[in-house]
Amino acid sequence: MTVTNMAKIDKPTVRRINMKTLKSYFATIICGLFVFCSIQCASSPEKKEDAAPKAPAAQIIRMHYIGSVSPSEVTIAPGTTVVWVNNSRATLEIQFEGKQVTTACKSPVHFVLDEKGSFISDRIPQGSVASLCFVEKGEFNYVARKAWGAWSGSGGGMPRREKIEEFKGMVIVK
Repeated sequence: MTVTNMAKIDKPTVRRINMKTLKSYFATIICGLFVFCSIQCASSPEKKEDAAPKAPAAQIIRMHYIGSVSPSEVTIAPGTTVVWVNNSRATLEIQFEGKQVTTACKSPVHFVLDEKGSFISDRIPQGSVASLCFVEKGEFNYVARKAWGAWSGSGGGMPRREKIEEFKGMVIVK
């Protein structure tokens, strides 16, 4: 090979990329990644669950005519509504002992605030329900009182209750 033949060998073509073109490529890649991540995050199942939170369930407590509460102890999360069903043969009243319920979700049924700012039930007729949504954490002991028999008077005397029974339960909010 002669020197003249070597001059005819093609040299690799080097393409120079200027800084403006490099910035343009970089910006395109970043925008593409952003769009890709946005689409993936929007279709993720975790986001759909967060968008529609589940409503807390209600806990049902039955007051039986035999003078028992079933279940007598319940453990619930804050925001859960406890529903007492009066399956007894009498009118009931529920009162909390010890720690008092002073905060509740809106619209309690058959519960009112007493003069101290604590929730107590009014009279719960036979076959009716009372409900209270618990917000505060803690252990709430309650007593349900019912009157067996009606008020009876004896010829102008003061009325008296023939037989009063009470049974106890507990709501634990964790």
